[in-house]
Amino acid sequence: MRLLYPLLILLPGSGDFSPHGFCYLWNRQLMWLHIASDVGIALAYFTIPVTLLWFVRKRRDIPFSWIFGLFGVFIVACGITHLLEVWNIWHTDYWIEGVMKAVTALASISTAVVLARSIPTLVTLPSVEDWRVANQALESEVAKHREIENRLREQETQYRDIAELIELTHDAIFVRDLSSKVLYWNAAAERLYGWSKDEAVGTLSHQLLSTVFPEPLDEIEADLLRCGYWEGELKHTCRNGEVRIVSSRWALRRDANGEPVAMLESNRDVTARAREDEKFRGLLESAPDPMVIVDGEGVIRLVNARTQAVFGYSRDELIGQTVEIIVPERFRGGHIERRSRYAKCPVTRAMGANLELYGRRKDGSEFPVEISLSPLEVSGGTLISSAIRDVSDRVRIQKELRDANEFREQRVAARTEELAAANAGLVKTQESMTLAQRVARIGTFEIDNDTGRMSWTPGLEAVYGLKDGAFQGTTDAWLSHVHADDRESAKSALEIDIETHSPYSSEYRIVRADGQIRWIRAQGQIFYGQQGEFRRLVAANLDITDSKNKENEIVALNAGLERRVEERTRDLTFANKELESFSYSVSHDLRAPLRHIDGFARILSEEYAAILPEEARRHLTRILKSTTDMGKLIDSLIKLAHLGRRELSCETVNLGELVKSAIADLPQAEPSRNVEWRIETLPSVNCDPDLLRAVLTNLLSNSLKFTRTRPVAVIEVGTAARDGELAYFVKDNGVGFDLQYADKLFGVFQRLHAKEKFEGTGIGLATVQRIIHRHGGKIWAESAVDQGATFFFTLGVDRGSSVRPDSANSSLRNREGEIAQVTHR
Repeated sequence: MRLLYPLLILLPGSGDFSPHGFCYLWNRQLMWLHIASDVGIALAYFTIPVTLLWFVRKRRDIPFSWIFGLFGVFIVACGITHLLEVWNIWHTDYWIEGVMKAVTALASISTAVVLARSIPTLVTLPSVEDWRVANQALESEVAKHREIENRLREQETQYRDIAELIELTHDAIFVRDLSSKVLYWNAAAERLYGWSKDEAVGTLSHQLLSTVFPEPLDEIEADLLRCGYWEGELKHTCRNGEVRIVSSRWALRRDANGEPVAMLESNRDVTARAREDEKFRGLLESAPDPMVIVDGEGVIRLVNARTQAVFGYSRDELIGQTVEIIVPERFRGGHIERRSRYAKCPVTRAMGANLELYGRRKDGSEFPVEISLSPLEVSGGTLISSAIRDVSDRVRIQKELRDANEFREQRVAARTEELAAANAGLVKTQESMTLAQRVARIGTFEIDNDTGRMSWTPGLEAVYGLKDGAFQGTTDAWLSHVHADDRESAKSALEIDIETHSPYSSEYRIVRADGQIRWIRAQGQIFYGQQGEFRRLVAANLDITDSKNKENEIVALNAGLERRVEERTRDLTFANKELESFSYSVSHDLRAPLRHIDGFARILSEEYAAILPEEARRHLTRILKSTTDMGKLIDSLIKLAHLGRRELSCETVNLGELVKSAIADLPQAEPSRNVEWRIETLPSVNCDPDLLRAVLTNLLSNSLKFTRTRPVAVIEVGTAARDGELAYFVKDNGVGFDLQYADKLFGVFQRLHAKEKFEGTGIGLATVQRIIHRHGGKIWAESAVDQGATFFFTLGVDRGSSVRPDSANSSLRNREGEIAQVTHR
C-alpha cells in the first residue's frame, strides 16, 4: 500500500463526498465490525499468495505454475480493496478505491479466462489413482532392478572370493583357450614353473612348458570333448630347466549354447611321489620272490614281474582282483577269515606259520609257498605287502630227506646184513642231497637226546661257512655261531617247542666263519618216545638273509612314506596360514559397513535427537555401543590373524623388566582400587619381546579384571617347575572359574563369565595361546570357583631360561626372590 499510494495520490480526489463513517453514523460497534472484517480478509488475502509463492519455489516441477502467479496477483488486489474500505471510513479517496477495484476486476477476468482455457489440459493430467498405479509400477521396476543389482553384486563377491581362493591354493591353476593360449595364471603356477603371470599370459602353454603327454594329444582332446574333463600325469619343464611330474586335471568350459570356449587346467606337483613310486616299483621288480600288495579288503593293488612269471597271470589280470585268485579253492574260505583278522591288527610276521600253504597258478596247478607279510602305512590307509616264496624244491628235498631217513632206519632195523650196500647207497644219496643243499643254501641237523650229540650235514656247515667236518657236534658249539644278541632267544625257542610238543620253528642271526652276519630260519620235526619223552630232533636251516634285506628295504620305504606324510602336514600348515590371512582380510572388509552404521547413527543422535522419542534415543545409544564393541572385536580379530603371518623376531630379554613394563602400560581405570603386585626375580629368556609383552599384558589385565570384587587384589608373577620344564605363571586371588569348562578357555569368542559382570571380547586368551604356540611352548590354567586362578606357560626347550627347574621350585616355595609391591590408590 505504501508503494502504490504515491502513484494513486495523483488521481483526482473525491471532492465533497462523505467518508463511510457517515453512512455508519459513526457507530463504533458497526465501524469496528467492518474494520475487523476487512482487515482479517486483507491479511488472509496477503497470506495466501505468500504460501503459493513458497509452494511454487519448492515444487518447480509442477506444470502450470504461472496460474498460481495469476491467482496471487488477483488475491493481493482483493486484499488491497479491503484495506481501502477501512481507509475510506475516515477518508474519501474513492477514486483510488475504484482504480484498485478495476485492477482487481482485470486480474479476476484474466485469471478466469486463463483458467477456462487451461481446464481441458488440466483434465488430461493423471489422477491421484493414475499416479498411484504408475508409482507402484515404478516401485516394482525399481525393486526388480535392485534385485538384479544385488544378485550381480553377490555374484561379483562370489567370483572375487573364488578368485582369491584360487590364488591361495597350493595347486598350479591356469586357464587357456582352445588353441592352448594362456588366459589366466595363478600364484601357485608362478611358484611351480618360475614364469610370472605377465610372462605366461598370452603364450601357448604346451610350448611354454614343453609338455610331455602320456598319450597322443589328439586322443586326450577327444576324451576331453566327449567327457568334459581329463585326468593324468604330465611332464613339464620349468623355467630353470628342471623337469616336474604333475598330476593334471583338465576341465572344459562351455558357453550358453554348449560350445567349448576355454579349459581350466589344475596341476599338482607329484615329482617326489613319482620318484618314490618309481623307486618302490624298482624294489618290487628286483625282488627274487613274487611280491603282491593288497589293500585292507584283500584287493590286489600292485604286483611285480616275478608274480606274473610264477603264477602265469598278466599284471592286468591280477590288478583289481582279490588275493584269493592265487589261493587254491579248498583254502579260500579259511584264507578270507585269516586275512580279515590280520587286516584288523596288521604286524610284520609270517602268515600261517607252521601251516601248509599253497599257491594256485592260472592253469589250476598248485605249489607249496611260504608267505611273509608287512603292513605299509600310506595316505589312503594301510596296504599289506606279501612276499611269496615258492618252496617246492625245499619241500621236495625235505620229503626226500624224510623218505631217505625212513628208508635208512627200515633198512638198518630189518636188514643189518645189507648195511654195507645200504651205506654205499646212502652215501651217494647224501652226496646228492649235500649238493642240492649247497645250491639252495639249505642244511639239516639232528639232535639225539640219548647220546647228547648234534650232527650237521655238510650243507649246513657250508651255510655256517665251516669246512666239512669242522662242526664239534654239541648244542654249545652251535650256539657259539649264533649272534650274541639272539643266543638266548634261539635256545629258548628250541626248549619251549620241545616242552610244548610243537613243531620246531625259529629265526635268528648267525656269524659265519668269515665274519658275515646271516639270517637263518630253522624248521623241523621233533620225535618223542612212548612216554612222551624227547628222543630226537631233525631240522633244516634255510638262509633267508636276502628276504630279510628286502624286508628292510620295504621298512625304509615305509620311512619314506612317513616323510611324505610329514610333507603333507607342512602343506596343511601352510594352508592354515593362508586361511589366517583370509580371516585378516575379511576382518578389514567388515570395517567399512561398520563405520557407515556408526556414522549414520551418530548423525541421527546429534541432529535429530530433539525430535526423536525417548525409546528411539535409547535404541540409537544401543546401536552406537554395539558398533564400538564390534570395532574392538574386529581389532582383536585383526591382531589374532596378524599373529599367523608375523615372523618371530627373537632376542634375549629380561623377563622381569618386561613384566614391569607391561604393568606400567595397564590402564588405570579405577584409581581407588588396592592392588598388591608380587614380582619374583625372573630370568632372561629368548623370545619375541613385543609378542611376549602382549601375552603378559593380556594375563595381567585379566587378573586385574577378575579381582575387581576383592578389597585387596593380589597378583603374583614367578616361575615353577612343571614336568621337568621351567614354567612361568601369573596368579591372582580373583573370582576364578570351574575347571570343567577349561576346554573353552582359549577358544575364540569363548567366555566363562557373563559379559554384564566382566567386559571383554573373548579373543584375548586365544591370542595368548597362539603367541605361546608360536614360541614352541604351551599354556594351561589351574583354578577353582572363588579361589583365584593361575595361568602357566612355557616357551619351548630352545627358548627357556638357563635357570634349573629345581631352583625354580625352591624359589616358588620360599618366595626369597625380590618382591615388588605396587599399590594403586
